[in-house]
Amino acid sequence: MKYKVQVSFFQILTLLALLSLIILIPACGKSTAKPDTYNFYESVMDTSKPIAYGDDRDIYVFCDEASWKLAQDMLKRSLEREVFVVVNEHYFNLIRADIKEIDQLMKYKNLLFLGDLESKTAVSNHVKGSMPKRLVERVQNSGGEMFIAKNRWVKDQVVVYMVGSTQENLLKLNILQTNRLFTLFLNRLGERRAYQAYLTKTIPEDFFQPFPFTIKLPENYRVYADDRKNRFLSFLYRISSQSPDSPDKYVSVYYETMQTDSLNLDWLLSKRKELAANYYDKDEFDPKLLRSEKVTFNNYSGWRLIGPWKNMKHSIGGGFQTFAFYDAKQKKAFLIDNVVYFPAGDKLPELLELQKLSLTFTAK
Repeated sequence: MKYKVQVSFFQILTLLALLSLIILIPACGKSTAKPDTYNFYESVMDTSKPIAYGDDRDIYVFCDEASWKLAQDMLKRSLEREVFVVVNEHYFNLIRADIKEIDQLMKYKNLLFLGDLESKTAVSNHVKGSMPKRLVERVQNSGGEMFIAKNRWVKDQVVVYMVGSTQENLLKLNILQTNRLFTLFLNRLGERRAYQAYLTKTIPEDFFQPFPFTIKLPENYRVYADDRKNRFLSFLYRISSQSPDSPDKYVSVYYETMQTDSLNLDWLLSKRKELAANYYDKDEFDPKLLRSEKVTFNNYSGWRLIGPWKNMKHSIGGGFQTFAFYDAKQKKAFLIDNVVYFPAGDKLPELLELQKLSLTFTAK
C-alpha cells in the first residue's frame, strides 16, 4: 500500500528555519576574533605570477663588454661589500650574464641591466627595445636614469635598468646611484625574508600589555626569558629537531628609565656585555671585532653594533647585532638585540631578517 504525504508551504518554511538554526548554533561557540597577523610584506610578492628562481643574493648583470670593464670594480665594491660577522660575508654575489640567455634568466630574482642610447651592442639594444618612448626621451634629456621594475616577469623579482644617454653618462650614473642601488637590493632581500617569516600568525597583541612597547613577532618565536623586574624580554626561534641546517634566532628587548638622552656607544657596549653575561649563558664578545655605526631605527636616532659572539663554556659562537635608541616621550632607553647561532650557514641574511622583525617595535 502506498501513502501520499502532503506538505504545506508553511511547513516547508518552518523546516528550513529549523535547519538554519541547527547550522548556526555550533558556529556561535566559535571565536569571531580576527587572527593575529602581520601583512605588511604581502605586497612584496605578486602571487599571480610564476615562481622566481635563483638565490636571494645572486644578482645577474647584463652589460656590454666595454662598459663592464669600466663599471665592474665599482659595482663589485658596492654590491659585494663585506661585513665581518664570524667570518667576512658578502651581501650579494654578482654574476655576469649573457643577453642571449635572457629568456631563461628573466625568471630569476635579481636582474641588473646597464646600457646606453648611443651603443648598438646587444645589451644596450635590448635595453632600448625594452623602454617606452617617453623613458628614452627622459634619458636623453637628463643624461641618465635608473628605472626599477618589481615582479616584472615572476612573483618575487627586482629588475633594475641603469641607462645613460652615452657610455660616459652611464658611468656617471653608476657612480651617483651606487648606494641607492645597494640599498634597493638590500631592502628587497630583507623584505623577502620578512615575508616568509610572517606567513604564520604573530604573538597576540595583548601579550605585551604589561610592557612599555609592542613588537610583531611570528608565533613560532617562544619566550626565552621574561625578567620583568629587570626589564628584559627575549624570544627564541628554534625548530624542535635543532638541526645544524636550521638557525637559532633570538630577538630581545631591554629598557631602562633615562631622564635625559645620555645614550651613547659606551653605554651600549657596557649594557650589551651585561645582558650577554646575565641571559645568554655567559656569552661574550670582543669590542675590537665589532662594527659600530649611528643609525636611524624607525624614527629614532641611535646606534647599531654588529659582529661575532662566542661562548667558551660551550665552545660555540655566532653573530649578533644590537640597536639602541632613546624614546623621549617615555624617557626610556631601549636596546633591541638580535642573535644568530647557525654553524651550517651564513649569519648575515638571518640578521637582516631579524632586523626587519625588530623594526616592528613600537613604544607605547
